[in-house]
Amino acid sequence: MSKKTKFAITTVLILLTRSYDAYCTYQLTPDLSKESNPLVTVVGISSWTPLLIILSVLTIYAIYAYYISVFKPFNFLPTEKGYSFGNVAAYTYLGYKDSWISILYKFPKDLKRFNHYMGRILTILLIYAGFVSTIMWLLINNTNYYKTIHSVALVRTILIGGCFLIIYLWRRSLYKQYLANTNEN
Repeated sequence: MSKKTKFAITTVLILLTRSYDAYCTYQLTPDLSKESNPLVTVVGISSWTPLLIILSVLTIYAIYAYYISVFKPFNFLPTEKGYSFGNVAAYTYLGYKDSWISILYKFPKDLKRFNHYMGRILTILLIYAGFVSTIMWLLINNTNYYKTIHSVALVRTILIGGCFLIIYLWRRSLYKQYLANTNEN
């Protein structure tokens, strides 16, 4: 598949699933009283306009970062030997050797690295979240059984657990690539 085709399909998937989620959410809760998005429940946004503006800006950024990562390749991996899985995970994000835990509280100093990193991982996570929310809404709108088991906790568990798994699998594939590149099998 060409880069242009891959970019177009990914962008359309993100836009369609995010739009469908917003549309269905608005149908269910025009006043956002039943919305479980942390921007509403934690931050306290209580109007659709600021919520949609924030989500649109974040989506546009994700697509922009994805564009950069597709059309302007970037090597995330260290060239030095001897890095552990955690060291490579930190290096891919920060650009220098550190422990994996540093990913939780440090930011890359290089904006180019940050944008490429987000373009790779944020895009995958948005597609995953889009599929989860689309399936959720299709089940809510078309079945009776799912309505009996649907809960915020269930959806958040699926989303958060899936995101952690996706991030782990991506980092593991980068680590395998690092090992192959440095001949440390």
